Amino acid sequence: DYMNGYRVFSWDRNHFPDPKELNQELAAQGFKMVTIVDPGVKHEPGGDYKVFSEGEAKNYFIKNTDGSLFTGYVWPGLSVFPDFARADVREWWGKQHKALLDNGVRGIWNDMNEPSISSHPFGAENSHYIYPQMEATQGSSEEGGTHAELHNMFGYLMDRSTYEGLLKLRPEERPFVLTRSGFAGIQQYAAVWMGDNSSLWEHLEMSMAQLCGMGLSGVPFVGVDIGGFWGSGSPELFARWIELGAFYPFSRGHSADGTPQKEPWVWGEEVEAITRKYLELRYRFLPYLYTLFDENSRTGAPVFRPMLYHFWQDSNTRELDDQVMLGESLMLAPIYRPATYHRPVYLPAGIWYDWWSGQRYENQQGQTILQAAPLDFMPMYVRGGSILPLGPVMQYTDEKPLDRLTLEIFPDAQNQATGQLYEDDGISFAYREGQFCRTRYTCQFSGSGQSIITAQREGAYQPAPRSIELRLHLPDGSSKTAELANDSGNWQIEIS
Repeated sequence: DYMNGYRVFSWDRNHFPDPKELNQELAAQGFKMVTIVDPGVKHEPGGDYKVFSEGEAKNYFIKNTDGSLFTGYVWPGLSVFPDFARADVREWWGKQHKALLDNGVRGIWNDMNEPSISSHPFGAENSHYIYPQMEATQGSSEEGGTHAELHNMFGYLMDRSTYEGLLKLRPEERPFVLTRSGFAGIQQYAAVWMGDNSSLWEHLEMSMAQLCGMGLSGVPFVGVDIGGFWGSGSPELFARWIELGAFYPFSRGHSADGTPQKEPWVWGEEVEAITRKYLELRYRFLPYLYTLFDENSRTGAPVFRPMLYHFWQDSNTRELDDQVMLGESLMLAPIYRPATYHRPVYLPAGIWYDWWSGQRYENQQGQTILQAAPLDFMPMYVRGGSILPLGPVMQYTDEKPLDRLTLEIFPDAQNQATGQLYEDDGISFAYREGQFCRTRYTCQFSGSGQSIITAQREGAYQPAPRSIELRLHLPDGSSKTAELANDSGNWQIEIS
């Protein structure tokens, strides 16, 4: 709706007379604007819409077998579609984003890029989905083929074009691209959300398997629309969804135009408080999440993981799809049914700690426990042997540097624990040249009532000065704490 009649790379100057100033005001409050861009270009011959006229003149749009422009209906009305299988078209499309970036836009959200095309204007009774003729040729003579061969690559190639365009326009800044459609390898260019879900309990439950499946397929930066895109939902559904959704790798609430609003405050003070509780917890977990993304970039390990990923030898985990692992250390067991305030939780063999109470569970074989779960409570468990790096509560990611770090230490049966924290500037590509900091933490129980915690850094990046709180969780559910006033990099401290 920011566009002029849904013409991509344009602004509706009636509603947004000065988008650059608007974005400056938003940036001062910590907001970064991400705008939708669709592949459908309004078919407007003889007009002053440069994106169409230039693309037509340069033969950049997909054609039918008879050489005529392929057209179909999307939001702008009758539209044409770039042939992203051609390198010159991708470069041209990438350059168009300058019109958005020059006005302060920070990221691009590619929608309708399956591509989604209708035979008649949206809302017409006889409308149905159409595609270019399958035998129509696309791409260059060297790399091209028929539309039948390239159809499933359309969204992927559009995302590649967007990513490469943003990179050329802002070479010192990592591009942010979000996409609805993609193909194998899409993780190189975009985060992905799972499309237009509905405000149904079944879709909350389904999200766990969806995102785990994407992670196993090599696509880690994924999420679904928290609260559901279609439909109305309920306060209870939104509360339960935000509890899990706060830990999605890509976390956002979203809903369709024309449906009842789903902002947290719409549901009343209780749900608003629950939303704040879990979003603030997400911000505290960002150091852990960022470390998982570093691990993914180096090894391919998913961020959101099915239980069988770590416990594949335990046959009980192979069809357990209502509990998930966030990395190897944190297990989530959300509530995904209405009027449910208890649930069974399966704990694989080993030591587990209840995140909320600190209660320790130790078992040689897997066991199932019955966990109470009032409306503001999602069961969460930490695997013994883990050290979790947590930050302070923030309202947006660059509000302040990580000026206070908390290490939550959960010993295993041998009274040991390990963990790590990855840091860089969060914006540039300098990490590729060694400008990163990876700190490895270890904890060893000495046998005389003391625990020795050590830290070792690698990399050239220097984090901002900060203090550290160390919290050692004990078998009886209590904890011991220590303070380190100056995190200078490599250090050793004892907790008695």
